Amino acid sequence: MSKNKTILIVDDDKSVISIFDFVLKGTGYQTITAQNGLECLDILQSKAVDLIFLDVKMPGMTGIDIFKEIQKKHPSQLVVLMTGYSEDELVKEAFTLGAYGIIYKPFDMEEVLSVIDKILQD
Repeated sequence: MSKNKTILIVDDDKSVISIFDFVLKGTGYQTITAQNGLECLDILQSKAVDLIFLDVKMPGMTGIDIFKEIQKKHPSQLVVLMTGYSEDELVKEAFTLGAYGIIYKPFDMEEVLSVIDKILQD
């Protein structure tokens, strides 16, 4: 698999962004980061990304609100949700809307890399 893929990480927790950024760059992926929904949507207006990791619970726009906007403008965009809440109605709604998958916090980065490999396999 070519790792020349770009992954957008959207989370209001700077430590989550740092970990993802460090690990993904270390394994050959290109990363772009955003700390809120507006940043995410701005990035998507000017850059194509192969995959988005999107936190569900963020101040302002929730991850579901952002996901709905992404679906309107980029319906084929692959999105994996991230959450620390295992039984969340927002998560169920996201799957109904077409989210590709979900990972639960705290997550194992080896598992995250495995999910990425499955999603982005050539």
